[in-house]
Amino acid sequence: MKQGLYNKFYNYLTDRFEQKQSTVLPFESESLTGKRNHAFSVFKELGFPTRKNEEWKFTSLASALKDDLQWTIDHSHSVTNTNKIDNLEASHIVLVNGKYAPELSDALPEGISFYETSAVLAEPRFAEKIASIATEQDSSMLALNTAFFTEISVLHVAKNALVETPVHVSHVFTVNVHPEFIPYRMLIIAEQHSEATVIETYHSESVVHPLFISYVSEQDVHESAILHTHMINTLCENTYFVQHREVLQARDSVVNNSNISLSEVSLLRNDLNFQLQGTGTETNLLGAYILTDSQHVDNHTLVDHQSPHCHTNEVYKGVLLDSSHAVFNGKVFVRQDAQKTRAFQQNNNLLLSDNATVNSKPQLEIFADDVKCSHGSTIGQMNDEALFYLQARGIGKDLAKKMIMQSFIFEVLERLTIPALQDYTSELLFKKLQSENLTVA
Repeated sequence: MKQGLYNKFYNYLTDRFEQKQSTVLPFESESLTGKRNHAFSVFKELGFPTRKNEEWKFTSLASALKDDLQWTIDHSHSVTNTNKIDNLEASHIVLVNGKYAPELSDALPEGISFYETSAVLAEPRFAEKIASIATEQDSSMLALNTAFFTEISVLHVAKNALVETPVHVSHVFTVNVHPEFIPYRMLIIAEQHSEATVIETYHSESVVHPLFISYVSEQDVHESAILHTHMINTLCENTYFVQHREVLQARDSVVNNSNISLSEVSLLRNDLNFQLQGTGTETNLLGAYILTDSQHVDNHTLVDHQSPHCHTNEVYKGVLLDSSHAVFNGKVFVRQDAQKTRAFQQNNNLLLSDNATVNSKPQLEIFADDVKCSHGSTIGQMNDEALFYLQARGIGKDLAKKMIMQSFIFEVLERLTIPALQDYTSELLFKKLQSENLTVA
């Protein structure tokens, strides 16, 4: 029995797939075309996910898909704010509505290269990797992106390269004349014994009509490579952002990922999957979010321990006010051969409104017997003793509450190892807490 959502936008997409394919066939390989066709068949069968799907039990896409969405055709809009980060020494790459904007971007340091769509499709070593890392057969949203994406970029870190200057990728979404659907993706390859930092910020300006954004990031981290990745979401309301990130880790590799949402985004869904395929890998995941009004943020993380002697550490913290809704679903798999695994996972939430909701579900599935694993979730309210302590020192009640919220989230932000990035996120946190619309019960 079909459980998907087969609405007007679904019909719009399925009716136009062949027309869209005719525009890209001359430029892409038979392999990629085959992957697109297969992905389309999966999406056509499954439709958009509904709450009948266990992985989408607490998140509905109905509001995001209710408008007459259309593909983005014109990428040439002017951009007034590329979202550069103050005092951050970084090479800046700008994507406008998913498309590379060379006139707004910097040259990259030695050891790391950037390729835009035409160059990616012309390079077999990259073209063959597209949709070969993120391959879930039952994910209709991943299939949607694979079938319909038009823009793809690649960041390639050379073997043995130590890239000390971070690469800041600004995803900027701007003026739209109608409700728009933007599907695009990125591939990151970190070769053997390399190290690099990639900062991704998501920013929108002058967005009048609803935006539905589908973004897929595939990452291939080779043996003994170190990849630091940061995701900072500052999208405006009326924006719906669905991301799928698939990371392959080879032997002795390290991935550090932070996922910060201090935005006004209406709906945010992050599917973050990490496959620890080689022995001795390390994965560190940080997350923070403050939600107000009717915002909805859903973080689904999966860490799949497939080999022995791997270590993961995951900490997500959130604050919810008004009628906001947060979902955290963190899965840790430890397969039978993954002996000597160490895995820690924690999700902590402050629930500061009777109308706010948190659905937190940390999961451990362990099939090995020589492991050290723990997980936990807490949902609580403001600490009365801390509040009294601050008020007893002459601090007003509203300010004291905001200070406690700031301290709660800053426990995550202070772990960011780049000072300029820590300052930037702290400023975002401060602005969020000073918002005129923010009320603390």
